[in-house]
Amino acid sequence: MAIVYIEQVDEMSLEQMQATHESEIKILNEIDKLATMYHIHKADPAELEAKLDEYVEHVKKHFESEEVLMRKYNFPSYTMHKTAHDTFLSDLDYARKQWKNGELKKMINFIYKVPEWLLLHVNTVDTPTSNFLERKMKES
Repeated sequence: MAIVYIEQVDEMSLEQMQATHESEIKILNEIDKLATMYHIHKADPAELEAKLDEYVEHVKKHFESEEVLMRKYNFPSYTMHKTAHDTFLSDLDYARKQWKNGELKKMINFIYKVPEWLLLHVNTVDTPTSNFLERKMKES
């Protein structure tokens, strides 16, 4: 079982954004599986931590690539969208610091809350952004 499914998020009209979301969901589900195994002492903590590091880097690249496109095509709601990204990154950074200070459970708890944020963000913020960017790219 997964903590989030790609079918739960709107399909992006911009393939780049669609692929990024699919990849992120895959990583989240891999973390869920590793965390479950970790809790029953059947997973190597180093493997779980490596996957968490992969997730953090993926999110940073994900947001950065969206923000570059939004600036390039003068997306009118850029500031609002960037603020949502910055808030998430701040929360992620806080959870990561706790984890690096020996509280892995804090990071895992944060990951379990991500699907709710991700679904809301993708379906209400990323979908219109993707539609706008696709239109602008076709006009260029």
